Amino acid sequence: MTQQAGHSPGIKAAIFDLDGVIFDSAEANVAFYNHLLEVLGLPPMDEASRPVVHSACLDDSLLHLTGDPELVQRAKDYFRSLDPTPFLAKLRTFPHAVETIRSLAERLRLAVATNRMDTTHRALAHVGLTGAFEVVITPNQAGATKPDPRVMAVTLQRLGLERDQVVYIGDSEIDDQLCRAAGVRLVAFRNPSLQAWAHLEDFRDLPPLLGL
Repeated sequence: MTQQAGHSPGIKAAIFDLDGVIFDSAEANVAFYNHLLEVLGLPPMDEASRPVVHSACLDDSLLHLTGDPELVQRAKDYFRSLDPTPFLAKLRTFPHAVETIRSLAERLRLAVATNRMDTTHRALAHVGLTGAFEVVITPNQAGATKPDPRVMAVTLQRLGLERDQVVYIGDSEIDDQLCRAAGVRLVAFRNPSLQAWAHLEDFRDLPPLLGL
């Protein structure tokens, strides 16, 4: 059930994280990074690394896993020639996410701000959400990764909106840090430990939370 700290009627756009919010991508991420580790001749990741690769960008995840900038570069060089299709095929969406977002897109401006990089648009196409988002910001567009507030600044600039006119739906401490740094209200998805403006457990509760 959604809990909120008072609805604001000034919401003009909802900005979404992808992994852990729209994408139930934990297993896909583990498979992807374990493949890169195998290519580098390293063992699979341990359990403690799963939350890191879930929310961090490619560079930070690889550095965490390898501890070696040279290995990070080797993995990135390999990644440029890698067909991501088998890993995208493992992506799932959380219950009611796709239909809720499609419905919201008819009544509210929507955007994405994610640490996912080159596979972002293909991943959205895989789950049937091509065209649902007016703005899609990755580290390539922002010139930074979350939680750097530049990510939110670029997103707001593309939308032509102010920080008090949007909410951000995220699930991780990195998302919380981003919203605090940018002064944007956070809707925490399935993470009650975050000190958010609102908490969301079921996508079907998102439209009423936003006054729709």
